[in-house]
Amino acid sequence: MFEKEERMLREMKRETADNTEAVSDEALDAVIRSGIRGGKRRLQYRSRRGTFSAIAVVLAAALLLVMWGSVPGSLVGPKHQLAQGPYPPLTGFDLGEDITLNTANKHGLIQPIHQSADQGDYRVTVNGILIGTQQMEIFYTIENKTEVPLDVKRVEIKRQGSAEELPYSVGSSGGYQLGKGTHQAQLNVFMQESGQLQQNLTFSFAIAPYSTNTVYDRKTENEQVLDINVTLDLGTVREYVKTVPLNQMLQIEKQRFYLVEAVLSPAGIVLKAKVPSGNTMKVTGLWDVYLESVVDGQPVRLGSGSAFLPGEGDEMTYFFASNILDNPESITLKAGGFHAVDPAEMTVVVDTDKGQVLRSPDGGIRFGEYAEHTLTLEYEEKVDSNRGSVSIKPEFMDGEGNEHTLDTGRGISFSTRSDSAGGINKMTQYLYLEPETYPQPLTFELSSYPGVMKQGLRVPIL
Repeated sequence: MFEKEERMLREMKRETADNTEAVSDEALDAVIRSGIRGGKRRLQYRSRRGTFSAIAVVLAAALLLVMWGSVPGSLVGPKHQLAQGPYPPLTGFDLGEDITLNTANKHGLIQPIHQSADQGDYRVTVNGILIGTQQMEIFYTIENKTEVPLDVKRVEIKRQGSAEELPYSVGSSGGYQLGKGTHQAQLNVFMQESGQLQQNLTFSFAIAPYSTNTVYDRKTENEQVLDINVTLDLGTVREYVKTVPLNQMLQIEKQRFYLVEAVLSPAGIVLKAKVPSGNTMKVTGLWDVYLESVVDGQPVRLGSGSAFLPGEGDEMTYFFASNILDNPESITLKAGGFHAVDPAEMTVVVDTDKGQVLRSPDGGIRFGEYAEHTLTLEYEEKVDSNRGSVSIKPEFMDGEGNEHTLDTGRGISFSTRSDSAGGINKMTQYLYLEPETYPQPLTFELSSYPGVMKQGLRVPIL
């Protein structure tokens, strides 16, 4: 799948069918040297007058969240000692089959907020928040009182009293037509590092009338910003967080991958890992990875919805679903091998004048078009093949050896469709180049590409 690495992503729009539902994909990574590999958690809009479903991810940086604490004895124990939080169940939102959200809601860990803001013909209400160690899920509604569809351009998180936006990676923004009426929304917020979560935060929702001219712009002149102050109950969350040191080296042939620790919370299980130096292959993570949680003797699969790819220091972070409030008897990390490719193959050479991809790993990336300074690249992924991410760094070289950077203000967009009859996922990536003339050809460096070293891996977590 296409993914933009080196922490760049300002706007990404990609629709995909994975297990028959939209996924937040193998996403991007660009301006901040980490990446996020997406998965099944999704940004949803649901309307009383219709259903709106879309995906996009705005990756800014990371750092925001929370607590390293000890977990009470009730977290892992007999089934009659299920952990129970203090909040009533959140109502009015469709949680689907999301294990994390349904478990947290059943056990009273989604904090009710019910704070609103009005601006002009728009009204936003934050209904509830599920907090984890490096992620949180925000449930809110948007009311549009006009006949003109609205577009949520962005959601910013700030400390109360500060105008500076906190760095985070978030499923959000851009390209959705929300008509008249009230719409449900869920927002996934991911942090690259755990840290001190502020108790008092301000959520700023930037809303504008929908326009095809500004659909992928992060800001517009006619936008309205609605601020909502939120006080988080951090004390309750700390009671349900557990850190498990792992300190285990995984090895396939001569390639290694180091597991540092797992952090368990009601909002998700975070796995910290590192790619050791000395590997001769480009190792970018675990292949076919998931957690197996056993509850009442029955295995439950906890998928990895997102992951920050290896960045500076070769550190990476996986985000898994969580059912720890059900007191699993055990949790085991399972994987089918490593994502690993030959580093000598990690380039894409494109001649935009001739309209050709001159070189790419195994010839799998093809030229789409180059128009209005937007380069379109296409990639086909067979469902039965070794799935992985295609990550292109934001820096690229022109034909005279000059280095350039993609237009990070517009970011990267994806569109994906599944051809179930042919067993192929067809993906398109849009790279926005700054308006200028580039000597040909252009050379882009890949930070990840599908390639697998297969070997069954199993590591006990609990």
